[in-house]
Amino acid sequence: MHPPALVGSFKRFSVLAAITTLAAVLGACAGWWPEAGREAARAASDGRQLAAFVGKYVLITLTYYDEDGEVVAQPQVHGIIVSADRARGFAVALQGVWEGETFWLPPDVRGFSPARRGEYRLHSTSEIIYDPDLISTWEITRPAPWL
Repeated sequence: MHPPALVGSFKRFSVLAAITTLAAVLGACAGWWPEAGREAARAASDGRQLAAFVGKYVLITLTYYDEDGEVVAQPQVHGIIVSADRARGFAVALQGVWEGETFWLPPDVRGFSPARRGEYRLHSTSEIIYDPDLISTWEITRPAPWL
């Protein structure tokens, strides 16, 4: 026969062990989603992340390289991001010299960074823009000829 104090401690320990085991099992189940559910959650998260860029003013710099790594051209454009789609990318309504045109950027947010406040002079058009929200830079390399 156990002393009364040990019996109560053993019961409390058993209840605590059962609760801990149940919490671990429920926690493991709560983190599991079917593949379709995970993809839907990822798509919703990506959609919200892309939608946060809509309405932002962006300065875009494209650097074109030849197959030897030499800079061929470096045009710059600017405008307002009017839509963002995970499949198509970012639609930018261009302003300034290219006003009225739409420019598409890939759906990759890594190509954007916050812009510092101030004046930006575009080398390709000599335009001056003030306080854009974002800077987007892209490097495009021409592949070597097949022959």
